[in-house]
Amino acid sequence: MSHEQLKEEIKQIAEISASVPEQFREKCFELLLSNLINKQEHPKKESASQGASGTEKHEVDEEQKPPVPPSKGDRSTLPITAQLRLLMRKTSVTKEEIERILMYDGKDDGSVHFVKEPHDVKLAAGQIEWALLLALRNAVLKDSLSVDPEDVRSVCQEKGFYDSPNFASIFKRVNYAKLFKGPMVSQGEAQQLTNDGQDTLGKLIKHLAGAAQ
Repeated sequence: MSHEQLKEEIKQIAEISASVPEQFREKCFELLLSNLINKQEHPKKESASQGASGTEKHEVDEEQKPPVPPSKGDRSTLPITAQLRLLMRKTSVTKEEIERILMYDGKDDGSVHFVKEPHDVKLAAGQIEWALLLALRNAVLKDSLSVDPEDVRSVCQEKGFYDSPNFASIFKRVNYAKLFKGPMVSQGEAQQLTNDGQDTLGKLIKHLAGAAQ
């Protein structure tokens, strides 16, 4: 590989790493760079795949593909809870689409990390999209399509979608209030998603999953 090709490969690795959540970026860059170095040190492996057949050729081909974190081998199986199954049936969202936007870690009590997140939207829309995604997370972890307004506040502060003076009033807007069964108020109780909320969450999942392809 020429010097220019190597520079282009490293540039692509940096772009891919920057596209994943911050906590995975360093590991992502290390994995991709390690894969590139291995290809440089063992160039014969690629030519050997030309003569491979059946299972052996498939395994060699898989080695040539750069890993896309989080890799499927590191992923725990997504638990299909009753509420998640209900959402999938109602909105036609598939397990594969959900797995394109989040990673489920089954260790300890389980955790969910979003691989695809809201972006290029206004503060109000970002706040509501995060509320819906947190309801999805709770459907996976707690079998409950519900969301706590204070959890939404925390994630919006972290992700840059927090509009302090208007946080509570955004939830009161007609188009947004109908997504939740009760009022989303500061320090208030967690609220279940309505049918409208589930439909909107389904559309959001499909939108983010499509962007992940």
